Amino acid sequence: MATIAMVGAGYVGLVTGACFAQQSNTVIIIENNPNKINALLEGNIPFYEPDLKEMVTQSLKEKKLIFVSTIQEGLAYNPSVIFSCVGTPSLPNGAADLSYVKKMAEEIGQHLQDHIVIVNKSTTPVGTTRMIKKIILDNLAMRSIDIIFDVASNPEFLKEGDAINDFVNPDRVVVGTDSQQASTILFDLYKPFLLSSDQFLCMDIESAEMTKYASNVMLATRISFMNQLAHFADLAGADIEQVKRGMSHDRRIGPHFLNAGIGYGGSCFPKDVKALIHMGKEYRFPMTLVQEVDNINNFQRVWFINRMHAYYGPTLSKKTIGIWGLAFKPETDDIRGAPSLDIIEDLLQHDASIVAYDPIAQNNISERFGGLINFVANPSHVLIQSDCLIILTESAEFLRYLPSDFLHLADKVVFDGRNCFDPLKMANAGINYYCVGRNNTASKRQQQTTMRSSIDRKKNIINEASF
Repeated sequence: MATIAMVGAGYVGLVTGACFAQQSNTVIIIENNPNKINALLEGNIPFYEPDLKEMVTQSLKEKKLIFVSTIQEGLAYNPSVIFSCVGTPSLPNGAADLSYVKKMAEEIGQHLQDHIVIVNKSTTPVGTTRMIKKIILDNLAMRSIDIIFDVASNPEFLKEGDAINDFVNPDRVVVGTDSQQASTILFDLYKPFLLSSDQFLCMDIESAEMTKYASNVMLATRISFMNQLAHFADLAGADIEQVKRGMSHDRRIGPHFLNAGIGYGGSCFPKDVKALIHMGKEYRFPMTLVQEVDNINNFQRVWFINRMHAYYGPTLSKKTIGIWGLAFKPETDDIRGAPSLDIIEDLLQHDASIVAYDPIAQNNISERFGGLINFVANPSHVLIQSDCLIILTESAEFLRYLPSDFLHLADKVVFDGRNCFDPLKMANAGINYYCVGRNNTASKRQQQTTMRSSIDRKKNIINEASF
């Protein structure tokens, strides 16, 4: 049992705090937005994450989760660890905005009274944790006091929609620190979630900070690689799903993050890719591969939109376009970096009507686009009211639909940005189906079926003649 503090009641701070509170720790969450605190105290979570509301509600009842509005109030509880979980949004040049991090460090330096471990959990450029330490030391010097404290980097690896499971069943816990005491304190804090001490990876601060970027950009690279390969597959007459199947059986590669589609989105991959590109410029070492990952991802959306325009031409303005999926991925309401934003913007610019459905993210899209979009209660209503359909997430409820269900679309056209359905089955049902890297699949498999039928007929003739 420990008393710990979280600066920031955003996604990382709230998930981390709720999970630590479940282990009988007392967690002080510092949030300077009083409206957010009041909403949380009433059980209203500002974003969707499965099971989080129940965890927060339970911890509040047990008084294991406490909300305060200032760092000074948080430090008054004498926490042994304080986690920085403040936002680090992208600046126009791709760099991470560290203004919240700096302000947090200044306030800690202004009010620190005793030893504490200050942990940077926000995703920040290499060097940020040492910057935090310097800011605190400078503020202590202005107070003419000398307090020993430790700093550490502890990047988060939480997938939206599965964040709680990621926290309580981690692949690894990465900690960067120069202090054995800090390492021991953090190991004891994370120990209830570890199956083996080998999962606790302690390293130098800079390596821990870089590990976060390296991990996310590697996953983004796999996605962009498959998306570029998917275009080649269409030109060469291959099926990217079969290519993926052949690749994924190689244990060195595996099956994860090999899905071709409209590209990645969300709050992490786009931001971290751009931040690593910017860091490369600062160190005068251009991250050319990472830059191309970003270029390919941006191209995917342009390509998808152009395909739609190529099909409809000038008649698009007269069409009602249905959209399944508005968040950047299933099981979240997060629309940051979502492909739907670019698609909707383009459709509205071309005076198309939009009918949309998402199981979770509709309110967030509504706040952005207001009455310009007609939201409906279920996927079927989209099909009935639309000329064509655009699929932007692979939500489980979408996958339950049959090819014949899409006959409700007036034009019998589907633009699938997530390769949710079998091209041959869609073609056999009479649907014009456009996907990513599988656009020759239906005709090729139909030819193979015809060839097999011809061979089978010849075999039957030979067999009958032998009697």
